[in-house]
Amino acid sequence: MRRERALRQAPRGAAAVETALCMLVIVPVFLYALFLDDLLRYSLDVQEATVSTVWDYTVQDYSTKADTATVQHHARLMFCDHESGKGRYDAKTADGKAADCEEENHHKDTAVAAHVCWINDEDNAKQVTCEGPDAEVGKLGADKLYTGYSNQFNHGGLIHCSARAVVENYLLPKRFLPEFSVDKKGVDLTKERWSGGSYHGNSKKGTRSTAYFTQEQRMAILVDTWALTQVAEVRPGRTDDDLYPRVAHLYRDTNNPGFRQVNSAAGSFFSQAKQSLLNSKFLPPSGGDDPRKPNLSIKPHMKETPSETIRQENSDTKYFNTEWQDWDQDRNRKTYEKRGAHYLGCKKLEDC
Repeated sequence: MRRERALRQAPRGAAAVETALCMLVIVPVFLYALFLDDLLRYSLDVQEATVSTVWDYTVQDYSTKADTATVQHHARLMFCDHESGKGRYDAKTADGKAADCEEENHHKDTAVAAHVCWINDEDNAKQVTCEGPDAEVGKLGADKLYTGYSNQFNHGGLIHCSARAVVENYLLPKRFLPEFSVDKKGVDLTKERWSGGSYHGNSKKGTRSTAYFTQEQRMAILVDTWALTQVAEVRPGRTDDDLYPRVAHLYRDTNNPGFRQVNSAAGSFFSQAKQSLLNSKFLPPSGGDDPRKPNLSIKPHMKETPSETIRQENSDTKYFNTEWQDWDQDRNRKTYEKRGAHYLGCKKLEDC
């Protein structure tokens, strides 16, 4: 009877051993999976901070010199808590500082096994940092006419941003099963298990041997500043519009061979015409149109026929200011009528 009882108890003991071994394996694996999940999520947060900040530069007003520092400042406030999803962008501390940057509540609210931070004394981690714009990148060794225009009106260029975070373990034990190893050291699960102190203070002390650093995320964009920020509407004779100086610069630049020819011939032509063909009393006070100065007329096409009224010989005369009607097939007019008020004819944005 005793032997039968012993045989019956043996499987129970084996099951207990198997359960214990499984717990020794499953629990660390489960905890390590939580840690790796945090690492992956933090890496994606760093990538989001870099990519979204770069695209913020595309909506800046480059009609004047771009203020890259302001864009970076707002991006850092947005991602002080390492993500853009929590709505505490404008939250302030008692002394008026940004709450997400100074306080540590976001560490307690979001971290499971690991804590992420931008701050590190060894400068291995950094908040999103942007440099530029480098205007030389877009010049491409072009001719002097293009270079002169770019120097005066192009305030953009290549802008690149980068970021890297430090991640520290607050859950996993550093050593695993030290009692079963020969040297009683066991197997290292993590670099270091942090405890005590402040999260920001610990992140500053982190090193390559005690903490994890995400891969530095870098992204660059070439911002094109040729487009005007305001709708171009220039009346005849006016030169105070944003578009007129650009047109005049290209037209009157001495690197423009066409202007050099016009400039040399215009003076001689007017002088000979005045002396030989015209009586000075018939000349207008202004001396007439000067081909060396461009005349520009642009009127946005709203709903009415695109036309411009010009004062001529004491009366108003209307002219088309686009190729609206050519009295042949009128392709411009027909295209506009089919497109309507929709961008590129796209009546439903989600279908385009």
